[in-house]
Amino acid sequence: MALDPSPLGRAIRAARAEEPPGWVNLAESIMARVRRVVVPSEPILTFTEQGTSTRDEEGSETFVSARVVSAALRRLLQEHPTHAPDTIELHVDEGRLTGIEIRLVARYGIELHPLADTLRPQILEIVRDLIGPAPGVDLSAIGIEYVDVTRGNPNRS
Repeated sequence: MALDPSPLGRAIRAARAEEPPGWVNLAESIMARVRRVVVPSEPILTFTEQGTSTRDEEGSETFVSARVVSAALRRLLQEHPTHAPDTIELHVDEGRLTGIEIRLVARYGIELHPLADTLRPQILEIVRDLIGPAPGVDLSAIGIEYVDVTRGNPNRS
């Protein structure tokens, strides 16, 4: 077997060799820094079509990360040049999604009320695709507030 001359190959061989002195302390230091950078995400309970919590084969409840839900909503809200998300806030109480507050920046000249009325069902559809039909999460649980108006595409400013 030939030795891999690439930097990655050398790094893999070095990592598989003996543990260098102080490696444990270095690894702990690195992980502590990573934990400070990565913001924890709240788990959100998922539901079946019957409105009961989703469970796996062992009976454990199934959750989706709030970060996943927020990212999906952000993608939806960035699809059009008429509006862009400023903030997306998910309200979670004891693992259950209870509400969604969205602050938008809109392009000048857009009718704001009809835009919000168009977005709410789309937002609800994304949420239901991810967590199922959560009891109490309907169109009235989605708040949309406009925080700024800008000329041009607000996704680019």
